[in-house]
Amino acid sequence: MSGERRPRGDEVPHARRAWLFQANPNRYRIHESLEAEREEFWNLNQHVADVHAGDRVLIWVCGKEAGIYAIGTIVGEPEVRPDSAAGLGYWLQSAEGRQPKARVRVRYDRVLLDRPLRKAYLECDPVLARLKVLQVARGTNFPVSDEEWCALAGWLAGPWAAGGD
Repeated sequence: MSGERRPRGDEVPHARRAWLFQANPNRYRIHESLEAEREEFWNLNQHVADVHAGDRVLIWVCGKEAGIYAIGTIVGEPEVRPDSAAGLGYWLQSAEGRQPKARVRVRYDRVLLDRPLRKAYLECDPVLARLKVLQVARGTNFPVSDEEWCALAGWLAGPWAAGGD
């Protein structure tokens, strides 16, 4: 099956997209949630109308150890809602999770807690150095180009992923 979605009713099909969703460990216990959860709701502060089920997601954790810590798939359409009961437990300020806002459910397909793709590596790659999160770190949701996704796939399939240096 190609990356195209089947239309339902009068929907227009569109290509599967890739996104980078950024987590701030000063606001959400992302490392704990990635260890324990298979799926979570993620805030959509940008691009709400463009994110759809079947799209791919890179989970970026900001801070001193910034990088990609998981890869996932969006498993539902965006909806305005509070976070899930499980998700509420990871917010440092639970009021942030209780606030109804656009969110989308993400299934984690690959968690990289033991060996994340760190910012320093990505900045050295001529394609990945163009990731929006490296240019403008403020934001939650960033588009990832097909070229960036392919470059990332190379990193994930190469010796780095197997633990080689």
